[in-house]
Amino acid sequence: MARPGTRRRRMLVPALLCCLAVAVTLAIAVAWRADVYDRNIGRIPDAVPDEGGRPVDDPGENWLLIGSDMRGESTADKWREGEADADVIMLLHVPEGEARAYVVAISRDAWVDIPGHGEGKIADAYSEGGPKLLTQTVEDLGGVRVDHFAAVDFAGFEAMTDALGGVVIDLPYEVYDPTNGWYWEAGENHMDGEEALRFVRERKGLSGSDLDRIERQQVFLRAMAEKAVSEEVRGDPSRLDAFLVAASESVAVDEDTTMGMMRGLMMRLVGIGPEGTVFMMLPASSTGWEGEQNVVYLDEEIVSGVFQRVREGELMPYITEKGLENEAESID
Repeated sequence: MARPGTRRRRMLVPALLCCLAVAVTLAIAVAWRADVYDRNIGRIPDAVPDEGGRPVDDPGENWLLIGSDMRGESTADKWREGEADADVIMLLHVPEGEARAYVVAISRDAWVDIPGHGEGKIADAYSEGGPKLLTQTVEDLGGVRVDHFAAVDFAGFEAMTDALGGVVIDLPYEVYDPTNGWYWEAGENHMDGEEALRFVRERKGLSGSDLDRIERQQVFLRAMAEKAVSEEVRGDPSRLDAFLVAASESVAVDEDTTMGMMRGLMMRLVGIGPEGTVFMMLPASSTGWEGEQNVVYLDEEIVSGVFQRVREGELMPYITEKGLENEAESID
């Protein structure tokens, strides 16, 4: 997507974090149904590797957040069929003793070492070995320990959007996908669930491919979050309940993650606020081809520096020094 005049944005709570925060926070508010929402959240056994050979457990929390176009009978076991794709991969880092949260996005096309499988796209780790292999791959990539895993099924967006009565996306420029003939005009676009799912999933016809799709997902989910916490929805118990049922049915976490842990994390993030949440994308040194696959080669020096500072609790100075905050752009 050509974006002449696109401006750099302030840091925002990214897509998956926003979705999880809204679902958990509202579920807490609707205490009389909290146990129902908790039961709806899938628990994935063995999502986090066993202790042997893992990185040291540093202070703070690290959550691996995945957005996936999954299929199957339930969110918790959809990845087992080998059909799931990790469309969005993010490491949420909440350091100890710092009023900030960091979200490090990793392109699904990043060419990395996958333990026991050789080199491949990082998304292949998820489709081939599920959450556990993807977690191992991220830990090997950065030398940082993943404490918890959370996945959101993008297919659930349709039910969530319809439960809200649709959402309005304000686009500063038109979006056109010539492959499918889909078009969204500049300005406000009201989307129902079916259209919203097309908006966040489609990759064809985009100049930036995966990176452009990530931007669209972020813009849509921010609009969804704003609608979900609006008085219009919060004041309508039946609509709020329908949204929370759809949201909780679309989320899966590792089997050791409790509602109390999620509540604690979200309350801390609410205290930090959007202004204290820093979003960045691991930068690429180049793109290229591996066989018939178009891949992203990460900037190994910067990647090493980012994760070293995560381990040391000194990430913000490094982001500022390298200008990595400029990696986060918006279409609004």
